[in-house]
Amino acid sequence: MDVLLENGDIVCGRDGTPVMIGGARELAQRAAIRLAVRRGSLAHDPSFGSELYRLPAAGGQAARDERALAYARRALTPLPQARVAAARSEWDAQNSRLAVRVTLDLGGGQAELEVRV
Repeated sequence: MDVLLENGDIVCGRDGTPVMIGGARELAQRAAIRLAVRRGSLAHDPSFGSELYRLPAAGGQAARDERALAYARRALTPLPQARVAAARSEWDAQNSRLAVRVTLDLGGGQAELEVRV
């Protein structure tokens, strides 16, 4: 069990207590956190996180997607219940931002996560 996070904040119920989640929803949230955190940014656990921030904006789409898939799989290695099925990147030229959509197989269900880098 874990607390539900929304936009980095703890979600509370009507009574003011944190909303708890478990199962596939908890696993998807844990995966989303690992994908969003820059690998090496936590001094106490430098292997935590992903290298999605290293994806180049320039270059071929297929090569960038292949690298995104590898980075996502590496980041989620500690979560064997979450298998990365696909990763696709989209460059937003107007905002100069890269978004990566990662599709996960969660042992009976699927989740699609988006990470902006």
